[in-house]
Amino acid sequence: MNGPIIQSDVEERLILLADRLDKEVEYYATVATERAVNEATYKKLYATTLLQSEGTVATREALAQVHSAEAFHAWKIAEAKEKATQQSLIAIRNQMDALRTICANVRSLGG
Repeated sequence: MNGPIIQSDVEERLILLADRLDKEVEYYATVATERAVNEATYKKLYATTLLQSEGTVATREALAQVHSAEAFHAWKIAEAKEKATQQSLIAIRNQMDALRTICANVRSLGG
């Protein structure tokens, strides 16, 4: 913001951030669900392969890891998206907190 700070400008930016927060919360629900599905898929595939394999424990675990590698990768990518979305939500909340402080200061100055 350049020039004098007007309370209505600050409130307008707060409204924009609130809209962005709503969208990000909806997206978070989507990526959290995606992560949960991918995690369950990986764990089921790993366990199934482990149970169906023969040989030593180390051999069975290696086969399970190889067989479920793509599912593991999908789970970790989904997990990263979930964490990034969490960070985005935190950043938006921090921006809103800063704008609320500015709004209170402007209000106290009679702006």
